[in-house]
Amino acid sequence: MTTLFEDLATDAQELTTDRGTARLWALTPTVYVTSVVGHMEVAHGELFVRFAEKRIREANGKVNVFHDWIEMTGYESRSRQRLTAWSLANLDAYSEVHLALRSKLVAMGVQVANIALGGKIRVFTTRVRLEVELRRALKASDGSFPAAAAARSTGARA
Repeated sequence: MTTLFEDLATDAQELTTDRGTARLWALTPTVYVTSVVGHMEVAHGELFVRFAEKRIREANGKVNVFHDWIEMTGYESRSRQRLTAWSLANLDAYSEVHLALRSKLVAMGVQVANIALGGKIRVFTTRVRLEVELRRALKASDGSFPAAAAARSTGARA
């Protein structure tokens, strides 16, 4: 299912393992989206870091990220530790961090990470709420994302 303007991505990457799939895409130089289905492994976390580092290098300002983890069922502890440590070291590069999730296990890990990150992550339990925030950020972005696209529905499901 294509959601959250994935069809309008300027850069998209995907990694599928036996346990899960991570997809990441940029919508503007300062706005990107991630999606995880299944179990996040260390290899997925490393993809997140490489993708984020590229976004930060190419951004003309602070970056906004929108994580669609509604379909994530779990994660390897090492992936959470790696992402938390990297995020803490790069926190100043981010204006906003939004995350939608459903799994109670994933929610616990995000809560622990968010404490370390000083509460930077805004957490939602539906994809629709994440989409509302994404639209707002796109409308306020540098103008490289088509305004008409930001106004249309992506068909995101709760």
